Amino acid sequence: MSRFSKGKGVSGITFSSVNFDGWRALLIVGSTATLWTREKTRIEMPDNLREQIESLRIPEGTVLDGEIWNPTKRGSWRHDKSVKCMLTFWDAIKAGRKDVSSLPLEQRRAEMEAVLGAGTDDVKTVQWLPATKEAYAEVRREAESFREESHARSGFIHGAVLKRRGSPRRDNVVRCVEHADWLKLVLDGMQSGS
Repeated sequence: MSRFSKGKGVSGITFSSVNFDGWRALLIVGSTATLWTREKTRIEMPDNLREQIESLRIPEGTVLDGEIWNPTKRGSWRHDKSVKCMLTFWDAIKAGRKDVSSLPLEQRRAEMEAVLGAGTDDVKTVQWLPATKEAYAEVRREAESFREESHARSGFIHGAVLKRRGSPRRDNVVRCVEHADWLKLVLDGMQSGS
């Protein structure tokens, strides 16, 4: 039996979001905004993101967790700052100088949305979707369509992530697909480099 039921969410899991095929990125806002990997290596920020992040006037002290990605070639921005990238956020660690890391998922999201507002064309909060079979099928259609049309080696959509309502933030520095509070569903044929 599938973990999904038609029209119903997965037991105990209420949210899902698209998982983009990019690089995990932490945005840390001090006197300037900087991007960092989970391994604590600074990411040279692409030009389009720097301009848009500055326009958002995110409060100093803010730390957001997300992903930097390019819809045409994974990681291409690492070699050329002029390559247009996207930055999508799914969690907040600090909102301004307020530590929100111990709050439940929904409250952290509200704090993140408060500091980002509507975001910009390329910098935004990842959309939450219902954790249903239909939503997952739509994510699959979008991923397959993009990959076919662009002839990209790796589609920019990697899969979906299911998240448990009220879950705490638990940092995990290693890559994984399963966690006590979330599950990453990687679409067949959409693994990085496939």
